[in-house]
Amino acid sequence: MSVAGPVIHPLLAGTGGRDRATFLMGAKSEPITVPFLMFYVEAGDRRILVDTGVGAPEETLAHHHPMGQTPEQRPLAALARLGIRPEDIDIVINTHLHWDHCYNNHLFPRATIYAQRAELQYAIAPLPLHTWAYDTIEYEPARVVLPPFLRARLTLVEGDVEIAPGVSILLTPGHTAGSQSVVVQGRRTWVLAGDNVPTYENLPGRFKPHFTPNGIHVNLEDYYRSWNRLARVGGEILPSHDARVLDRERYE
Repeated sequence: MSVAGPVIHPLLAGTGGRDRATFLMGAKSEPITVPFLMFYVEAGDRRILVDTGVGAPEETLAHHHPMGQTPEQRPLAALARLGIRPEDIDIVINTHLHWDHCYNNHLFPRATIYAQRAELQYAIAPLPLHTWAYDTIEYEPARVVLPPFLRARLTLVEGDVEIAPGVSILLTPGHTAGSQSVVVQGRRTWVLAGDNVPTYENLPGRFKPHFTPNGIHVNLEDYYRSWNRLARVGGEILPSHDARVLDRERYE
């Protein structure tokens, strides 16, 4: 189905327990529950999925924080409510390759899956502090754990790319070495910045004039450069782990 301009549908793929300071650098440590979000974008005749969410709890609890996912929140079920089958997805864009953003890439057999070359290079052999976030290959006596980003073929890009009419990728490193943001230009300009902006609290506000980075990052100087770039792009940012994004069923 074609539409007049790109339309974004936020989708809930589960929830998990985190520490507030993890997503908000310098914040007081306190437990919070956050959503794992995906974004389905219709742009002309192109069907695009930005991030593919988490695996089922039984697949992830051995390596990660406690999480929950109802049957209705599983990625294919969430898309089915929009009338979308896995084979309908033309394009997947991974904002980065942390496990909770690319776990289900393999479910979309026809999709071209985009990631930054710098992101894959770092994901293969990250610093020890970040191995858990990538589910990097772990060698154990009886088995090899394959990271989710290696379960489907990636199409690697370097820098900025126009993906479809009104939909572009911008290279915005900081949270990870190859984080990328997706700019969607419909009636308004929307920015899907991945975990560079996980919550609305990261954004400047009336009583907080400065941007606050994610507590997890690989290069803080790159991070601020990326934030300044997004500020120049303008538009409205839809955070990657904020339940308030789900207050609307569609953005256009």
